[in-house]
This record gives sequence, structure tokens and C-alpha cells, in this order.
Amino acid sequence: MDAHRVPQVTITPDGGGSSREMQQEDWGANAMDGALRRKLSTSSVSSTGSSAVESEDDLLSDSESKSKGIVTLEHLVDTAENKPWWKLKTIVQWPFSATQRRKLNWVQLAGHKGNFKAADEGTILKKYSENEMWCFERLRDDALLPFVPVYHGVVEKDGESFLHMADLLASFDLPNVMDCKMGVRTYLEEELVRARERPKPREDLYNKMVEVDSEGPTPQEHSQRGVTKPRYMQWRESMSSSNSMGFRIEGIKKCDGTCRTDFKRTRSEQDVMVVFKDFVGGNVNIIKSYLSRLMEIRQALTASEFFKRHEVIGSSLLFIHDHTGNAQVWIIDFGKTTALPEGHMLKHNIPWREGNREDGYLWGLQNLIHTLEAVSSEGSSRE
Repeated sequence: MDAHRVPQVTITPDGGGSSREMQQEDWGANAMDGALRRKLSTSSVSSTGSSAVESEDDLLSDSESKSKGIVTLEHLVDTAENKPWWKLKTIVQWPFSATQRRKLNWVQLAGHKGNFKAADEGTILKKYSENEMWCFERLRDDALLPFVPVYHGVVEKDGESFLHMADLLASFDLPNVMDCKMGVRTYLEEELVRARERPKPREDLYNKMVEVDSEGPTPQEHSQRGVTKPRYMQWRESMSSSNSMGFRIEGIKKCDGTCRTDFKRTRSEQDVMVVFKDFVGGNVNIIKSYLSRLMEIRQALTASEFFKRHEVIGSSLLFIHDHTGNAQVWIIDFGKTTALPEGHMLKHNIPWREGNREDGYLWGLQNLIHTLEAVSSEGSSRE
């Protein structure tokens, strides 16, 4: 496979096209010039090392249509002719040799077309966000630096700006990935204020609410078949463990290719324990590795000047492990992380009341640690 012709996997908002199982011979010398199709899981979960799963709220932004789970594989090679591409529908286990897997470790799944591109080996490009760029700059000398992706600065590609950072999956062999969205809310207070000024009922959000809970909408919302974005977001968090535990499982991609994002009603500690036990395949040692890393993160957050002076919204903890026992947790996604006014600080472990800007991050982390301790204890007692 030509090292200069690097593909990228992104989700597009429209469907169409047939599919077939990709065969081993498709990756021969002429594979790059043929039409390859492969069944993928109908999930929008990402396997990128920078953002395992795009937040549902991001996928449902006012200016974008809902993703239908169709993924497109594009070349990043500059050419005057049309670029070859493939329609992909579901993820299955990659049937490649170890050598071929190493060549494909740059493949990225993301929630929006163009958000991620493959870069040099072991790195990725993430669509430029000035807010996230400033966060990475401020984190260079902070206690959290060892727990965030290595940041290499801003680069230009095809006329667009991207953040150049480490691919967190590069050191894993067929990784299992989980995204946990941290905090009691995934929206900024200013988003609520703006939405209230011009409330816009949306049918797509109404349909998503009804799909999870037919009794969720109010009589008025049923009548107009529309739900505003802030109303949906607050309801969404009340249905999951965001409100009850200060974090929620956003999505999982396993090494066998299975993807899950059906965690909208996963809210109790017991529910979360069941998900984690399945995620690690009952391997208590991996749970213990995760626990050790989470405790290091908690200590770093307590010492972090950045953390004290920022409202951390929409950020995730990315859990990654593989069959070798290699396991890591990383803090990712700073697009909505906002600096506080000069002299202001947050505790991150007290209830949010509109106006106090508290995000509940530390409270959620403590509950997450407690949950994994319960999983570890239960698993150890069975050995």
C-alpha cells in the first residue's frame, strides 16, 4: 500500500450505495484503484485516538443534519483528478495480518466529515478549534500535561487548519475504546441563554426523545412535534448517569468491531458496572490498571491551575485497552472548555446552579472511581 496515499474514515450525513464483505485480496497491489466496500456497524462511534465518540449534542447541532451512520473512506493525497472513495456500512473485525494492521493504525472514525484526518505515523489532525488550541497551549506547563494527547501545534492541510496531536491508539494492538463524558452537563450556560432568546423546536430532537421515552415530551411538545435543543440536552442528561453520577458512557468500540452507543438510559451504578465488566471481558487486572490511572488523574486535577480556572464542559475520559493488558485513560476534547474571569475558580465537586458555572467533573470522577472499585472488588472475590 502506497505510504503517501493515506485514507481517512468519516461519517457522512446521507446514506445510499450497496455494500459487500471486504475480502483479503481487496488489499492487494491494485486495491487503491478499486471500489472497496465493507460492512461497518451502524453506529457513529469513533475509533479515533483523539475523540472516541462524537457527542450526540455535537452531532445534532443546529446547522447539521443527523448522521445516519454511513462512513466514507477518503484519500488524503493531493491530486488533480477525482479521489477514489468507498461507502462503508458496518464495522467487523479487521481480517488483516499483524503487518497490515500496523499499516492501518491511522484509520480514524469521527462524527463529522472532515473533523479528523490521518497524519504522520502515530499522529492525527483534528479540525481546528481556537478554543481547544488555547487549551492545549495553556496545558503545556500544567500538571495535566501527562494525561492529555501530545500536542504538536497547528498545521494547514488543503486550505484548512488542524490541530496536530498524538493518535492515542497507536501503541495498542486491536484496541477496545470507551468514551465517558464527564460532568453533570455537556452544554455551556451561555448556550441556554441564547436558546431561550430564540427557542426553536426541532422535530429531529423530538423524534430522538420519543424513541427513548414516549412519555418524555410535554403535551405541548407532542402537539408541535418539536423540542428545543436546551430542553433536549437537559432531558438527555436526566435520563443518563450525567445527573445522577456526574459522568455518562457515550459509546464503546470493541476490538471485534462491535460498536455501541445505546447508553441513553444507563444511569445507576449497577448499570454502569455491568457495562464496564462487559467492556473489559471480566479482566480485573485491566480494571485495576484503569483505577490506578484514574487516581493519578484525580491527583493531577487537584494540583492543576488550568483545571481550577476553567469550566470543563463536554470533555471526556477515553479508556483504551487491548488483549496484551495494555490499558490507559486520557483526558480529551476541550472544544467547550472555557476560561473563567480573572480571579474566579471552580471547585468542580459541588452542585450546579445556573450562574455558578460548576461542572461536577471531580464529583463525577470520584463516582467513576468508586464504581470501578466495586467492579474490581466483585471480580476479585470470584477468583
